[in-house]
Amino acid sequence: MNRMSLLFDLNTILEDFSDMMKQTVRYVYALSLLPRPKVAFHASDADGIVSAVILKNLSPFRKYVFIPLGYQELRHPEFGSFLSCVEWKAIADLAPFHTKRITLYCDHHQTSKELPKNADLVLFQAGAPSASFLLAQHFYAHLSPKIQLLAQLTVITDTASYTTPPPTELPKDLDQAPEEELAWLLDDLCRTVDTPEEILTLVQDLSSRQLQISDQPEYQERLYKLYSLRKQSFEIANNIPNADVIIVIQGKNKVLTSSLVYRLFEKGVKLTCVLYPGKRFTGLSFRVSSAISDLQLPDYRVDTLASDFSGGGHPRAAGGRSDSLKEALQKLNGWIEKKNLSVNVYDLRKE
Repeated sequence: MNRMSLLFDLNTILEDFSDMMKQTVRYVYALSLLPRPKVAFHASDADGIVSAVILKNLSPFRKYVFIPLGYQELRHPEFGSFLSCVEWKAIADLAPFHTKRITLYCDHHQTSKELPKNADLVLFQAGAPSASFLLAQHFYAHLSPKIQLLAQLTVITDTASYTTPPPTELPKDLDQAPEEELAWLLDDLCRTVDTPEEILTLVQDLSSRQLQISDQPEYQERLYKLYSLRKQSFEIANNIPNADVIIVIQGKNKVLTSSLVYRLFEKGVKLTCVLYPGKRFTGLSFRVSSAISDLQLPDYRVDTLASDFSGGGHPRAAGGRSDSLKEALQKLNGWIEKKNLSVNVYDLRKE
């Protein structure tokens, strides 16, 4: 590791993060210092988690240190520089951030297309449905059918291409459940973990028992809490006045924004943007309704909108960041006015 990358005061930079993120940064920092080969994967969604599950099922990756990462850590000036100098062996479902050559790099986001991959094996296809899909495709002969199924489910979860509403109860029979119902279950299991420790436990459990872990009491308890929160989120969405575009500002009280967005689309909203105000920046998450046809999509593509916010993603699902909430709202309103769309801003901080 580059000695210069260690020349920062961890306690000082922790002040840039929320209380929950401080614990995450400490944990990631400790894992990064372990004298073993390391794998970085996207911590925030099912695709990154299943990518880690796939690599866990491959030799020699089984013995590596797996480290879940989010863009909040990677984009921090000092901590991101430190992470770039770690001795990585593999990176999955993240933009290439490493400075040294690695064994494997896998991603599918358009925004990573022109960035140097610097890896012995590069599994990259801009616009592919998921990183897990690319990994499973390449290592097909080495994976069990149940692990391959998890990868196939991320084709639905990562593109938000659901045609059925978010569930409020567990599937009755996993063996007979349709694929989309299983995709919701996978997605929800990944939504119930917050800390790096919980994420790594989920990776291990999915590696050994796949979706059957949903019969374990600890996962069932988490899922039931999520389903209760989902019902509350539906109620909030029902009270938001309709417009072509709905901008939702997240507050302190937890709201399941994916469910809120789904209900807004059911009401006829075309595009949503959820804003996450933070101390150093404001995160943005964009979604386009499936009611917008592929022919209409060029007028609503959120991956190009996200590029204006140092982000990217898919034409119908993308994310980015802004230096402030005020700046984010100004830029969004400018884009919406050019498109001649109606807009409504709903501030959950007032709930």
